[in-house]
Amino acid sequence: MNPITKKDAREILKNNIIQLTDREEIESAILKRLFPLLQGKSKIITYVPDMQLEVDVLPVIESSPLPRPTGFIEARHSAKWYFPKVETGHRLRFIRPFSFAKGPHGIMEPVGDEEISVEDADLILVPALGFHQDGYRLGRGGGYYDRILASVEVQKKTIGFSFSKFFPVPFLSESHDVKVGKMITEFQIHSFFD
Repeated sequence: MNPITKKDAREILKNNIIQLTDREEIESAILKRLFPLLQGKSKIITYVPDMQLEVDVLPVIESSPLPRPTGFIEARHSAKWYFPKVETGHRLRFIRPFSFAKGPHGIMEPVGDEEISVEDADLILVPALGFHQDGYRLGRGGGYYDRILASVEVQKKTIGFSFSKFFPVPFLSESHDVKVGKMITEFQIHSFFD
């Protein structure tokens, strides 16, 4: 398969992910693979998914302040969960929410006082449109996660998610792209640093 630009890869993924059938069943299988990896973790960074384009991780979060359909998954994890908040200068902060408010990009962001650094988190769940065969993450193009996950030690704590039908994505990776430690599809867990 010939490599394609990130821009082209994003367009192809956006057009195809929204047409995915059996999505709830596939996401449930992905979350069942994730759940054992959460055990023993008490401080976890996660994200508010774009429900059309990203895997919905909210069902595993106990007491998620965002409304979710009940019964989507049987198990929920009671860690302290932290969500991204966009700051000036394309910077992310991770806040433990007591509520949510719409942020500058129209995404729900946490409202709260307790903050955590990526270095202090036990695990970091990252959003993505897709992943390269070597574990490089293809995001939306803002570079927010590339900047904050630059160190290899932090990358080893990250988990990304993809639908097997769209993995791997043969995009041309760049020097600033970051790898995830693990990437989960409905069929398996891929490890990129082991």
